[in-house]
Amino acid sequence: MIVNGTARDAAVVRELKANRRLRVRVLEQASLPNALQAGRRVVDTPWFAELDDDDVLLPRSLISRVEALLRSPGHDCVVANGYRRVHGEDTLNVPDMRVVERDPIRAFWERNWLLPGSYLCRTDRVGPDVFDGMPPSLECSYIALRLATSYRMRFLQDPTVIWNVHTPGSLSKSREWILSNAQAHERLLLLGLPRYAQQKVRERITSDCHSAANLYLSDGNRLEAWRWHLRSLVRRGGHRFVPFTWRLLGPVARAEKR
Repeated sequence: MIVNGTARDAAVVRELKANRRLRVRVLEQASLPNALQAGRRVVDTPWFAELDDDDVLLPRSLISRVEALLRSPGHDCVVANGYRRVHGEDTLNVPDMRVVERDPIRAFWERNWLLPGSYLCRTDRVGPDVFDGMPPSLECSYIALRLATSYRMRFLQDPTVIWNVHTPGSLSKSREWILSNAQAHERLLLLGLPRYAQQKVRERITSDCHSAANLYLSDGNRLEAWRWHLRSLVRRGGHRFVPFTWRLLGPVARAEKR
């Protein structure tokens, strides 16, 4: 159990530490990449997995993954299907994992097939370095493509985890997360992706820049909005955001009319 950062309940931490079934590590500085790596470093069992504090493992979720790897000694890790829970309704994340197994990297651009808590790895083959270079946002994208480019993978159709999409206060809804996405996608370009996948990443960076521009404009910070807008225009596919220029020029045009 990794207690990540100072926003924690002291009574809960004491209760966790008193539980002899758990090994608890407390990190003073909140960092998802550091938390995952810290947890991985203390693993001394044949397998490792992870689970966020707001998600749920389904019955037999771990044993089904272990059994899959026992039947496939040549594979390093397994990724199972899962449910995306939105406002209490569950939807299967991937309709057919066989499509993913045929070409994980190409299938990734249709839907990220790696939900938080959906994978299991062999400890002797997937070391702590799997999290090296992981950005503070888009962690599941990074882990999915890191595994797909460097390890031999199995995929399971049966769902084993529920991912709560709209947890209040989650990192993925924060301002910092939105503003860090462009840099996070830049990290993906370091993973040795095929050319078509690199193009996909660059297109997403363009969208990230536009999202940041839109966020700054909504805050009234027109200077930063212009800076991010210009970054989006010069990147791949940036032409589709040209109309946003008129929103930035709106106050100027209205002033001239007066």
